[in-house]
Amino acid sequence: MDTNTNQKPFKNLKNRKFTAYAMLLAVLALAVAIPINLLASRLNVIWDMTPAKLYELSDTTKNYLQNLDKQVDFYFLMDMDYLSTDNDSMALYYTLKQYSEYENINFVDFDPDKNPALTNELKEKGYSLSVGDMVFCCEDRSKHVLGTNMYQYDVSYDDNDNRTIEAAYFTGENYITGAISAVASGKEASVYFLTGHGEKTISSDYTTFNSNMKNRNYNAQELNLSLEKAIPEDTAMLILAAPKSDLSNDETRLINDYLDNGGNICFLMSPNKEKVKYKNIESIMNDFGIAMDYDIVKETDSARYVNGDPYTYQVSIVRNDSESYSVDLTSELADMTDNGYFAFMSDSRSFYNYPNSDDYSLEVGSLLQTVSTTDEYGDSVSTAVGEIYGATDPLAEEITGYPLDLAMYSTSTLRNGAKVLAMGNAEFIDDVNVSQDYMIIPVYLMLSSMSWMHDSDLVLDMGIADKERDYDSMNINSESAANTTMIIFIAVPIVIGLIGAGVWLKRRYS
Repeated sequence: MDTNTNQKPFKNLKNRKFTAYAMLLAVLALAVAIPINLLASRLNVIWDMTPAKLYELSDTTKNYLQNLDKQVDFYFLMDMDYLSTDNDSMALYYTLKQYSEYENINFVDFDPDKNPALTNELKEKGYSLSVGDMVFCCEDRSKHVLGTNMYQYDVSYDDNDNRTIEAAYFTGENYITGAISAVASGKEASVYFLTGHGEKTISSDYTTFNSNMKNRNYNAQELNLSLEKAIPEDTAMLILAAPKSDLSNDETRLINDYLDNGGNICFLMSPNKEKVKYKNIESIMNDFGIAMDYDIVKETDSARYVNGDPYTYQVSIVRNDSESYSVDLTSELADMTDNGYFAFMSDSRSFYNYPNSDDYSLEVGSLLQTVSTTDEYGDSVSTAVGEIYGATDPLAEEITGYPLDLAMYSTSTLRNGAKVLAMGNAEFIDDVNVSQDYMIIPVYLMLSSMSWMHDSDLVLDMGIADKERDYDSMNINSESAANTTMIIFIAVPIVIGLIGAGVWLKRRYS
């Protein structure tokens, strides 16, 4: 008897039976998986398996939103469909989707370029907006949160200055819930104008600007530091407006303690003809990479005067919207000047970069400069000059030849994000000048700088922890290590696949 002849039909039947079972199991798997996926998609079910719960709102936010009894309009300056295509922004995407599901949150996402009317409406609240930013409105209150605050990163650099992201933290939920709580509760941020040094005052000099600040949820008050043991905890920022004398050592210590904890201060340093040395004020600015001249800027080109006054003149907005800057305070104002508006300043002193301004912990930039042109060598030259004014240094000289900085900003990572604004004039926002057409751009610059200082921080810290997303990395130090890695991750799986295919073919045709 030929046993091989009898075994082949049996083996073929057995193979067909196993194939049928496999196909049946595959069909059953599809029959179960497809409806489950469709149902999960329709119900918008999300299973967050990340250790930090990156894609799920915290209990703090859920409890707050469930008890929220006011309508809050939440404007997000980006199309959510576009955001959903960015894998690195998935935590923000799913977080925003969950906020939008609450009854008292009117969530509006839009492309600023495709909806300029809404963009301009939000800008009229005094905000300088960029793609990805957020604006929250409730009743007559509003708050601006920068899109750049949604994530923080831990980075490292190798010997060739190559940047590696070691870890990323989603910080957005604390900012968003805090902003919603701020506009819903009506809590105001306190801005303190320092007194005791002959400064301009809220009651006699800044009543109109004070009204503008109230519309922005700022509660302006006066503060005499010589009577205080510490700067109040509710301080959003300090403003020193045209002091006639220097800060005391004790006042300087209080301000530095405040800045060490991430505080904000504006120096509005009008020229002072008196022979006064602002030693302590300069020391604070110097620590932030800004130095102050003892001068008054005069424009020598009569075509740039206002009403024949060489001390009131046209100025240039310095754009800081490039990748070199993390903060954009001027691009919107620069666009205004490109569209026919002119920026002016009057009776201003100048500033310059202090030698430590190249410190990597500082970001120092110019905001306003005298108008300049380019000479035959490609250098920027200016017709404005800095006349000696109130200087105590007998070697002081008139400043000529190059553009003069009339407003600068700085922020320090070593001091918890503390921010400094220095402007060479305090009169442009007083009751005489604040409504003048030719001062509109400096006034907007002041308001946008205040937003940068304060609205980039929370009015209300909800205590929601940052959510960490780890970045796995591998350091390969040699060519042999690279080849070994290639073998492990590429060659080995291919070999295993080929062996599996060979076994299957052998059993298939045996």
